[in-house]
Amino acid sequence: MSDLLFRGRGADVGGRAPAWLARSAGAVLGLAIMQLAAALGFWTAAGVSSFSARLVLMLAGALLATSSRGSWLWLIAGVLSTLLMLVSYTPLVTPMIAPFVRRDAVPVAFVPSEAADAVVVMSGSVTSEGRVTGAALERLISGFQQARRLGLSVVALSVVGDDADPSVESSERDQRELAQLMAPDLALRFVKNVHSTRDEALAFAAMARTHGWRRVVLVTSPLHSRRACAAVEHAGLPVRCAPAASREYALSRLDRPENRRLAFADVVYEIAATLLYRMRGWTP
Repeated sequence: MSDLLFRGRGADVGGRAPAWLARSAGAVLGLAIMQLAAALGFWTAAGVSSFSARLVLMLAGALLATSSRGSWLWLIAGVLSTLLMLVSYTPLVTPMIAPFVRRDAVPVAFVPSEAADAVVVMSGSVTSEGRVTGAALERLISGFQQARRLGLSVVALSVVGDDADPSVESSERDQRELAQLMAPDLALRFVKNVHSTRDEALAFAAMARTHGWRRVVLVTSPLHSRRACAAVEHAGLPVRCAPAASREYALSRLDRPENRRLAFADVVYEIAATLLYRMRGWTP
């Protein structure tokens, strides 16, 4: 048996190392494991905050370092490092994307039986000041573009930071300002107090029933599109799925290590979320 410094093997290379050094090295390895897992998107998929993961893994690393299982830290760090290199520098992630992207045909000129009544835009992250950012901004811009292209006059949005977290301002004001800047002729409809894709699906389906909408064009991030559209349809609202343009990384050109890593993190998240939604009966 051996600990983090391989004491008890061969030349007993770590025999003279004090326990505090082994525990410090274990904490550093625990932190490295946390950072590697975060880069691959595992903590986001698990719904664990980076601060909590950092603290727990540093403590676990320090405790394991002097035990017979201390060398496992090297093994885990090595496996994650290898996976990160494969994701970043090989086309491993490219074939993993397609199952999560749903892109329905949305003709410019609808025939009556295929008509859509509104564009529905899924929400995303916001700053503490209620400014939409990242994926939320991508979806909003693409939603306005779809409405103009299809000649639809109504765009339905979900508000983030309404009553759920008092420290985060509502995104409604920023959404209205952006709409006034980019598409002042469009009528906006809002659903509030939503905290997940499931909540949005139920809220948008209820809105559709209120306004008599038969079908909507749903805009969200590419890798979120299959789950989001399935959730809305399962709530009773027929949709045509129209993925937003990805602006964080080039989805059609995963030719850079960082692009591949970001895409892999999104795939990991969607795998976990898709399994959860199916287990709870929120999607078929």
